[in-house]
Parts: sequence; C-alpha cells; structure tokens
Amino acid sequence: MRKVPFIIGVLMILVGIYSFWWYFQILMSDEFIEQLYLWIAALVIAILLISCGPGLMAWAYVSSYQSSYKRIAKQKEWQIIQIPLKCAECGNDISFRSLEWIGDDEARCPFCSKDLEIRSSRSYTNS
Repeated sequence: MRKVPFIIGVLMILVGIYSFWWYFQILMSDEFIEQLYLWIAALVIAILLISCGPGLMAWAYVSSYQSSYKRIAKQKEWQIIQIPLKCAECGNDISFRSLEWIGDDEARCPFCSKDLEIRSSRSYTNS
C-alpha cells in the first residue's frame, strides 16, 4: 500500500471533520450573517475533503495491488503444478493449500501423510 497518499486521505477526512465542526460553531454564533462567507467556505471545504479523502485512500490501497499484478503478468516463466484431486491411500479430497510441502515438487497428504505424485511443467511466454 502506498502510505503517503493513504495518510493524506486520512488527514483530509480529519480536516474535513474539523471544518464541519467549525461550520456548526459559526452557525450557532450570534454573528452568523457577518460571517456568511466563512460559513459557506467551511461547508464547501468540509464536503470536498470528506468526499475526496476516502477516494484517495482507496486509490492508494488498490494501486499497490495493481502494480503487483502487472509485475506477475510480465513474468517470462510460469510453472503449472498438477495434484491429484483425491488421495489414493485414504480417499480424502486434496486442495493445493492443504498439502504439506516437503520440497519443490514433493508433497504429502495432510490426512494420512502419504507422498503424493506431483507433476510440474514450466511454460515460457514470448512477450
């Protein structure tokens, strides 16, 4: 995540909240008519900051993931791993995340600890 835009977004929200508080202080004062321009300015600033702050925070959060996906998409080499759907020994369903990995191409069944046959292939792209 990009920290600087995220922090700026949080500060925008906090300043917007303070601006709303100041707006209500002017609204409740006896000199409301004399400070009408300040009242309007405080309201506009509060609305803009509170509206744009969360958008900036979301952009900072999403842009970091977008750059990592672009980096993955530009990889020249991919590896495809094939695992059996069920263990031949115990018959339980196997998922990629539940495997106990011993080495690069070696895994065990998480239920019965039997070594599984893992097939891997590497593919190369031309881009």
